[in-house]
Amino acid sequence: MKVIKRDGRIQEFDIGKIQITLENVSDEISKPLTASDIKKLLTSIEKAVYSRNQEEIRSSEIFEIVIEKLEKAGFHDIAAAYKKGKK
Repeated sequence: MKVIKRDGRIQEFDIGKIQITLENVSDEISKPLTASDIKKLLTSIEKAVYSRNQEEIRSSEIFEIVIEKLEKAGFHDIAAAYKKGKK
């Protein structure tokens, strides 16, 4: 699946980039995620992205999926920090 970035560039979808960002954001606010939490979140995010059955997805859509999955899992502080970091 291709990701359309804000500036119009197109890249291959890479769940590893989301993992690094989530690890960094959670560490920055001193609420590190466990390996199990990260695995569950990434599985959920990846499933949501691919379930759209599209060849391309906007980075803003991925952003919204990540926020939704963090909130649903109860990681409200991490979701807030993630939102703040992407503005």
